[in-house]
Amino acid sequence: MKRLFFLAILMVVGGFGLQMYAQSVHPILQASRIPPRVEDHFWRRKVVNRIDLDEKINAPLREAEDLSLYTNSAHGETQGIISALINGLKSGKYLAYHPDSLTKSLTYDDVVKWAQEIEGGGDAGGDDWGTEDGGMDDFDAGGDLGGDDFGFEDEGGFDDLEGDTDPFGGAGAGAEDFSLAPFESVIEFIEDRIFDKNRSDMIYDIEFIRLVWVDIGETLPDKNFVVFRYSEVLETLEDTQWKNKFNDAEYRNLREIFELRLFNSVIFNVSGRGVKSLEEADFRRNQLVEFEHHLWSY
Repeated sequence: MKRLFFLAILMVVGGFGLQMYAQSVHPILQASRIPPRVEDHFWRRKVVNRIDLDEKINAPLREAEDLSLYTNSAHGETQGIISALINGLKSGKYLAYHPDSLTKSLTYDDVVKWAQEIEGGGDAGGDDWGTEDGGMDDFDAGGDLGGDDFGFEDEGGFDDLEGDTDPFGGAGAGAEDFSLAPFESVIEFIEDRIFDKNRSDMIYDIEFIRLVWVDIGETLPDKNFVVFRYSEVLETLEDTQWKNKFNDAEYRNLREIFELRLFNSVIFNVSGRGVKSLEEADFRRNQLVEFEHHLWSY
């Protein structure tokens, strides 16, 4: 009887120890999907980020494993983020959403049809999607976060843009039923940047990942393709390999990369206000950092 008692104690203590170890290994991941209560939002901005996958630091996001050399990967998806997201959609793990209306879900067949129309030079108009307008109100408009960007006048000499401005345009995507090539240059993600008044810290709450069609001939404007809810694709991201080309023993999964922010991105929309140039994008990024820096601590 005593042996059973001590065994039970060891199991409880051991389980607690493993939990504490997991939290110590990835403390950011443990809390990253637990955004603060709305009541604890001291300040919040909706930010749209653009990741150039051709940039050297971002290349591992789309790096494909050579299956003729590596056959024992710990990850189920080894061909990059675009392929992984489309494969998850095809297998029915989650749905995609219309880029202009996040309430309209899209199946894999819908996405294939749309991609094939783009490849064939079809019109990307709202009729194909059943939309009434071409805006991005669901996540770019900023909702109740209107007014000037940070509660003070801009000092960088940049004029405010209209809320529906999208300097980069938008559309594209693909898997076995269509070519992935036009969709492997750019991805975008939309997040809430929240200053938590309890923790006195900035929280990055990623909400959506958006695929973008980019004309390989560099003549047509980019087109927003489909959007995935970040919370719905977490399992796929955790099973997708981020390839470290310098060390085969140090691969990571894409959830780690996003939530530890091991990439470079350009801000091109803050609460519905777009930017006109890379110079202004850098100005907006610095403005966010400086505003957080100047906030008082609780």
